[in-house]
Amino acid sequence: AQAIKAVVIQQRRDAMTEALNAAFHQMAQSDWPKQETCYVTLLKLLKNIVEHPAEAKFRHLKMQNAALKAKVFDLPGALDFLRSVGFQEVENGEALECSAPAEEVKTAKNRLEKHADDAKMNELRRERDAKIAEEKAKAKKDPFTCHKELATTEEEREALRKELERDRLEMAAELAHRGPTQASKASDLKFGAHEADTSCFKKGGG
Repeated sequence: AQAIKAVVIQQRRDAMTEALNAAFHQMAQSDWPKQETCYVTLLKLLKNIVEHPAEAKFRHLKMQNAALKAKVFDLPGALDFLRSVGFQEVENGEALECSAPAEEVKTAKNRLEKHADDAKMNELRRERDAKIAEEKAKAKKDPFTCHKELATTEEEREALRKELERDRLEMAAELAHRGPTQASKASDLKFGAHEADTSCFKKGGG
């Protein structure tokens, strides 16, 4: 009997894991701000059940609740998540009610926390990659602009510094070749690294 019970429990866990993963995948297709709002709200709902397992009000969700509808129910995959946790439709579909043990709800809550953390990290990486791509595009368009946003790494800053210094020396040599009067003006050049503000090359930006 114990072996059969263990098999049934494992089957329920496997079914929950599969359902949760499917719901997470669907939820992740929405814009991040909507995802984040949904995750925060769901975590609060599940936390209430875990901390107050005997309180019926925390296990009962009205489908027409405006806040829940906007933050949770309208996000594709959110209702599937709730169903996988153990929520079922009651009152002719007007509400959801959870009869799952608090331990199972806690397991789902922990899984949601991990998914939300991973989704947040993915969003931060996406924002970082987009910013780097934008800065590199600006640098390619105007490589002589001295701006801290254009040199995102120490290697890039060093390369740009050398390029500016090389251009300055070439200009100075050209003026020296033209004559003493013009050569004396080399110190007044406002080009490149000679006179321009190069604070943007300092480590960590300006």
